Amino acid sequence: MMIFHIMLKAIKLTLRDKGYFLYMLIFPLALILVLGSVLQDSFSSDVKLDKMTIEYVVQKESPLGKGFEQFAKDASGKQITFKEAKSAKAGKSAVENGDAVGFVAVADDLTVTTNSPSAIEMSVLNGYLDQFTAQYQLASTIVKVDKTQASVLQNPPKPSDTAVHIEKQASGNKISAFEYYAVAMIAMVMMFGINSGINVFREEKVRHTDVRLFIAPIKKSTAIIGNFLGAIFMQVVALLLLMVVSNLFFGVNWGPYVAVIFVIYFSLLFLSVALGMAVDVFSNGNPAATGAASILVQVFAFLGGAYFPTGDGLMSKLSPIGWVRIGVRDVMYNQDVAAAVIPIATNLLITAVLVVMMSLWIRRKEVY
Repeated sequence: MMIFHIMLKAIKLTLRDKGYFLYMLIFPLALILVLGSVLQDSFSSDVKLDKMTIEYVVQKESPLGKGFEQFAKDASGKQITFKEAKSAKAGKSAVENGDAVGFVAVADDLTVTTNSPSAIEMSVLNGYLDQFTAQYQLASTIVKVDKTQASVLQNPPKPSDTAVHIEKQASGNKISAFEYYAVAMIAMVMMFGINSGINVFREEKVRHTDVRLFIAPIKKSTAIIGNFLGAIFMQVVALLLLMVVSNLFFGVNWGPYVAVIFVIYFSLLFLSVALGMAVDVFSNGNPAATGAASILVQVFAFLGGAYFPTGDGLMSKLSPIGWVRIGVRDVMYNQDVAAAVIPIATNLLITAVLVVMMSLWIRRKEVY
């Protein structure tokens, strides 16, 4: 019963803090809106390719040249246009001026000249030329077997207008900017629980209620647990509101395992509040601890990809925000419930270690 009263007291103190609503609700929603709007093109899974022009010159009369001329005529379509240049110099000049993606000189072999095309343009160019090469080799093999089929060299099989196409894979990488930043920002907000943890004990000292609390006939562990649960409760309210608002206004579909995602965030909340309480306890209430904790949260946010994507590498895995973001993403998009085990277990394990260390420290110091 005493734990409940202490918890209620902590909730009332949090509600009096106007900064709580700013940092826990308004700030993250504003960041999701701004970053999601500005960077949504960077997360687009639709690849748009402008029409490409490739100039060519047949420098030598040969079956290869005749075959390429026919190929160029048949390959020209909506995606790519093969245009015969007046000369090799004119073709290279068109490439230098940006009027053509590439220039192909056809002699005994193919010589291709480009001027730093994009990766997609280079892929398309290579795809068409590889297709011609494969068709010509096939035709040459046919002639070796049956010389009466020599016309195949001048008229190779007509290429497909969709010789190069892009396939989209269904995975956790197909994510919109709003979805990415909603997942990351909620994780960062849960990390803000470190400030709630710091204020749990600091408010007692500022209001001089710490002495009364510890001379009361209750265990120190009761005071710790009550304050801890009070801070947790308000963070849970913020978590629920953020998940609902992101779903309604930003179109974030949390998927069929929304409860698992909630538990992942909840475990991070436990960790952040425990870390804040530990910082305050071990620093003996030093006011500088608040500033240090805020810097620590920003470092975790930077490493964990809260402001820009950092992938799944070592950088993200060094941050609680990072490993929670990765776990939520895998559960949300790949329906991989097992991906929740690592972030939840890690968060709860660190939390347990911090709580034990705080209890031993307070018992030894007799004050907090």
